[in-house]
Amino acid sequence: MIDYKKVACFAGILFFTFIRIQFAYSQPWDSEEIESSFFRSIRANQKDGYVTFSQGIGNMEPLIFEGLLAPYYLLRTSKDARWGATISPAILLRMRADLSFPVRTPSYMPNITFYHSLKELSDKRENSAYLFLMLSHHSNGQDGSFYNEDGSVNTRNGDFSTDFLEFGIFLSQKFIPFAGTNEFFRTSLEIHTNLSRSKELEGRYSFVRWHNSFRIFRFPFMNSNTASGYKQADYKKIPRVQTKIETTWLFGNIDGATFFNAEERFNFSVTMSVRPKFLSDVSLFANFYTGEDYYNMFFYRRITVLRFGIQAYSFK
Repeated sequence: MIDYKKVACFAGILFFTFIRIQFAYSQPWDSEEIESSFFRSIRANQKDGYVTFSQGIGNMEPLIFEGLLAPYYLLRTSKDARWGATISPAILLRMRADLSFPVRTPSYMPNITFYHSLKELSDKRENSAYLFLMLSHHSNGQDGSFYNEDGSVNTRNGDFSTDFLEFGIFLSQKFIPFAGTNEFFRTSLEIHTNLSRSKELEGRYSFVRWHNSFRIFRFPFMNSNTASGYKQADYKKIPRVQTKIETTWLFGNIDGATFFNAEERFNFSVTMSVRPKFLSDVSLFANFYTGEDYYNMFFYRRITVLRFGIQAYSFK
C-alpha cells in the first residue's frame, strides 16, 4: 500500500532541490552585462530540467515521477568571445511507484560541449548561427549481467554504458511572422564510440543518430522603463510560452529492423509549456513522446506517453 505522506515528502524534497539547482545557474534578465546573441543562443541549446507528475498516460510502468537534473556551467573568456563551452553533470532518474519507492539505475549523462559562432557578435536580439561539438557519456553505474537467466534484458542492475560525440549546427532564425517570438533550429549527428561500450549493445542499439529540433519562444510584451535602459519582459501582461518539436532517426542494426522501418527507427517528441504570472523561472508543461525508451537499460522497448509536469528554463 502506498504511503502518501512519504510520496509528498519525496516530491517536496525533489521539487525544492530542482528549483535550487536550476536557479543557481540561471542568467537574470537584469544582468548588468548584456549577453551577445551568440551566448543567448548557447543557453537556448541547453536541456531544460524537469519533473513529471507520475508516469503520465501511456505504456510506461507506474512512476511517482521522472526527473532530469541538468544544471550547466557556461565557460567563456569574455562577452565578445566567438568560442564558448558548457559542462553539465546531467542525471535522469525515475522513482517507481513500488514498495519503498525505488530509484533504480539512474542515467548518468555528463557532457562537455564546445561552440563556435559563425557570425559577428552583437548585443541585439538578432539571428545567430554556430557549430557545436558535444562529448558525452551515458551509463547507469551498474555492473550486473546484461541479460537475466531467462534471456530478458536485466533492467534492475544490468551494465549499460556508451560514449558518444554529437556535432551539428544551431540557428537562431525568424521563421514565424509573429512579434515577440524567437525561433531556434538545431540539427546534429550523434556517433557512439567503442571506448567503454557494453558489448551486448551490438546489433540492438543504434550507434548513429540524426537529431532535429525546432524551438519557439513566445515572449511577453517588452518595455524599456528600466534604469539601465535595457528592455525587460513584463511578466504581468502575458505568460511566456514555449513549444519544442524534436525528431530522431536511428541508423544501424537494430534487431534486424529494415532501414525504412519508422516504427523502430523514428523518435518524435513535442513539448508545450507555459509560465504563469505567479512563477518567474518555472513553467508547467505537457509532453507527448513516442519512440525508443531513452532510460539506459530500457532502450529495448518502445514507449508512447503523454505527460505533465514542471520544468525550469535554461534560456533567459
